[in-house]
Amino acid sequence: MATPSSMEMPDWQTAAGKKLSFEVATVKPNRSDDSPEVNFTLGFGDRYADTGGRFLTKNISLLDYIRFAYKLTDGQVEILESNAPKWIGTERFDIQAKSDLPNPTKNQMRLMVQSLLADRFKLRVHTETRELPVLALVLVKPGALGPKLHPHPAADDKCSNVAPVGQESGNGSTPEVPAVCGGLVSVGVPGAASRVRLGGRGVPLALLGAHLGEMGGFGRPIVDQTGLTGTFDLVVEWGADSAVEPRDENNRETYLQESLKDQLGLKLERRKASLAVLLVDSMDQQPADN
Repeated sequence: MATPSSMEMPDWQTAAGKKLSFEVATVKPNRSDDSPEVNFTLGFGDRYADTGGRFLTKNISLLDYIRFAYKLTDGQVEILESNAPKWIGTERFDIQAKSDLPNPTKNQMRLMVQSLLADRFKLRVHTETRELPVLALVLVKPGALGPKLHPHPAADDKCSNVAPVGQESGNGSTPEVPAVCGGLVSVGVPGAASRVRLGGRGVPLALLGAHLGEMGGFGRPIVDQTGLTGTFDLVVEWGADSAVEPRDENNRETYLQESLKDQLGLKLERRKASLAVLLVDSMDQQPADN
């Protein structure tokens, strides 16, 4: 079941300013085999290194520009790609752009890329609400957090005053949690090559769900339905226990379920949920002149 709607504006976009544009921008096709390059991570999360308003990319697909501009999860990208021209994932471009804002946020950069795509590629999109199978991230017991899930103080927006999980004081990285604010980082586990450790500080649980979903192997998106607001400091580790025991991809959900329950007080439930999906109405394959 799909319910058409106008281009509804998500909360992050309203907070970022609704509509913004780069002061100057050039877009050039890239048909090389070079590796993609970006001057900051284009992921779903808010992790961001200030670039002084510069957006510099090389050999990035139109699909990935749209993913960044509209802050799409992997599940949303799959639906968009399945309903868009095939070339949306193969046509690649370099962008050099500069904002007149001296220090725009990552979400403000997203809005500028939205405007650039609309201006240069004549991108037109709309949203639909669809009832889709999901894994819902929920609390095991109402109101009870696990030992490695801590509310992050709202006043500490730069994560400068709170120790990482597993450390009593200080604000540096630890073997458990890298010194990352507003994002999640996966690190290896010494002596257990088949285990994964994921951690971060000042993280909304919606980002945890999106990040887990992007790791793949679950067959459906993971969405936050905990009802918890604010941000959290967390670390979770899962996988095979032995350094030589191979990771069984078929048991990924089982490993994760056990660790989420014991460490974070969370679990994944198979449900259906109404999710907003982005669809392309029209888009030019090549950009207008710079």
